[in-house]
Amino acid sequence: MDIQSLKNKGIKLTKHKLAILELFKSYKHLDASQIYNMLLSNKITISLATIYRILTHFESKAVIQRHNFNHEQATYELLTPNEHHDHLICINCRNVIEFFSNGIENLQNEVAKVNNFTIASHTLNIYGICSDCQQSSVKVKQSV
Repeated sequence: MDIQSLKNKGIKLTKHKLAILELFKSYKHLDASQIYNMLLSNKITISLATIYRILTHFESKAVIQRHNFNHEQATYELLTPNEHHDHLICINCRNVIEFFSNGIENLQNEVAKVNNFTIASHTLNIYGICSDCQQSSVKVKQSV
């Protein structure tokens, strides 16, 4: 999201807000603690409370979206206009994989139509074990 779009949303741009947005350019999904630690490692002093306030403000202005991937902390991602995706979440390493499926989109539209339902939005999170964790599990079993 460019600076003018943020200003058009009524967001006053501070160095902390810009630093947080910069992190989302490199990392798709971040929680407040990750943001805090990354900013500290970049010599940017900020409190965790301030990070939460900024994240809440960004969420209210539709700059980011909050997810609860069944973790202790909410995870956030930058919203991209006219882009939709769903998530595969590894229950071992917590890796999040984004995907898009026309088949899923068509199926939900069909189900909504049959039920005379208008979809405003949806999220789909699928929980399982990623290929890296599956391979690690196989290696552990083979060495035992």
